[in-house]
Amino acid sequence: MATITIDGVEHEFEAGKNLFEAIKDANGEPLPHFCYHPGLSIAGVCRMCQVEIEGVPKLVIACNAEVRDGMVVNTRNERVNRAVRNILNFHLLHHPVDCPVCDQAGECSLQDFYLDHGLYDAEIDVEDKIAKGKVKPIGELVMLDAERCVLCARCTRFTDEVTKTHELGIFNRGNHSEVDVAPGKTLDNNYSLNTVDICPVGALTSRDFRFRKRVWWLSENDSVCAGCATGCNMEIHHAEDQAYRFKPRHNDAVNGYWMCDEGRLSYKQLNTGSRLQNPTVMGAEASWDAAIEAVRSAATGASLVFVGSPHATVEELFALRRLAEATGAEIAGFRLAGQEMGEADDLLVNADRTPNAEGARRLGFDEFTGLNVDGRVVVILQNDLAGLDAAAGEALGSARSVVALATDTTETTGLAQVVLPIRSYAEKVGTFVNANGRAQALSAALAGPAGALDAIEALRRIGAVLGHEFAWSSAGDLLGELSATVDGFAALAAGIGPEGVDLNAPASSEVQS
Repeated sequence: MATITIDGVEHEFEAGKNLFEAIKDANGEPLPHFCYHPGLSIAGVCRMCQVEIEGVPKLVIACNAEVRDGMVVNTRNERVNRAVRNILNFHLLHHPVDCPVCDQAGECSLQDFYLDHGLYDAEIDVEDKIAKGKVKPIGELVMLDAERCVLCARCTRFTDEVTKTHELGIFNRGNHSEVDVAPGKTLDNNYSLNTVDICPVGALTSRDFRFRKRVWWLSENDSVCAGCATGCNMEIHHAEDQAYRFKPRHNDAVNGYWMCDEGRLSYKQLNTGSRLQNPTVMGAEASWDAAIEAVRSAATGASLVFVGSPHATVEELFALRRLAEATGAEIAGFRLAGQEMGEADDLLVNADRTPNAEGARRLGFDEFTGLNVDGRVVVILQNDLAGLDAAAGEALGSARSVVALATDTTETTGLAQVVLPIRSYAEKVGTFVNANGRAQALSAALAGPAGALDAIEALRRIGAVLGHEFAWSSAGDLLGELSATVDGFAALAAGIGPEGVDLNAPASSEVQS
């Protein structure tokens, strides 16, 4: 360990630790910066993070320095502040200063640092500014405004180092240098919108989100992407019960700082007009009491078959299993074999396009190849069997009755005699287990349709009318029972932190926080 002094306060860090990160940990906030990003190589081009180190005659950029024992660092004295002001002024020489119409306003580093350091008077005439390209589509999802660019090279390093697709470069020299796509290329890799996330100004903006909502009106909730089995950590940005965008949330154990474009654009599925609003019985809208009574009537004297889903949470699947055990019902499995698979890449996208297949397997659910439901009552939890496989749809037609718990109108709900609307992953608390065995928590960002219930409550009500009262009434209750009774889930007893819990780790492994 090394002892260093930062702004008059001693701290201990591992020797060799990046000085920028050490100062961020010590002060609780990062130094002013544009080019530094912990997920990319160090460029040292913006010069914003300069600090004074006693014994060193010149100011040092912290991003390219390491912690050494005995180091004395000043980050806030007048010499440092003057250097930051001068560099900010240099960056603003040719900036258009069009904050009122810039989509980055409210989350712009240039804006924030400018206000922090008290520069309010421009030192160059508008007529002297160098004009560059504006409103240039450089890919299906990304718009470029070269005049706003501060040449931090984050975007070019991302396409060189992370995706290794090399679409972006810095062209020309001096004041005429600008970011652009290479000749004959467009920015259309699977991760193009990450360049928008890491752009510290409004040079790169999302064509999907552009001018849809000012960011200060958005609320944020931590969640997990449901697009594939990787389970990228993300934030749901929403307002007035509508999702506006997904953005990646840092987790080195899962997705680092990144997220694929397909996953982040899946927020649109939460805003579709296909959401089920109220229960239906034989195609007619009904109350929840009437719908649950219809389930009881159909199940009386009948054999029951339950079908799970890789889209349902661990808690919902456990509730389904408990209900099956209580009623003596058969569990067909959690999905049709070979369905909902796609093409993987070598970065984040998993071939399994479902978020909780691993959780279902660890609970003892299997895949299945066919349905034997002739004359039986089938209860289907969030699984569009008919939409995935025509043979499964035909098999459902032979059932005595089909009860579908679903978020949206599907081919399966079209075949069901009783349809029970349930909440989506963005509207409930629960747990997904990704392909690597990491359990990760969902939080409720949206309210969802007024007539929809949590699937756990719907299953509890079904159990009650079938003569089985359960003590649990929430995901938390079920997670407690699950962790205490099912092998492999004991680590969840202490709760699930923001980075999740590795179920493959020894039982004594601590919950991530």
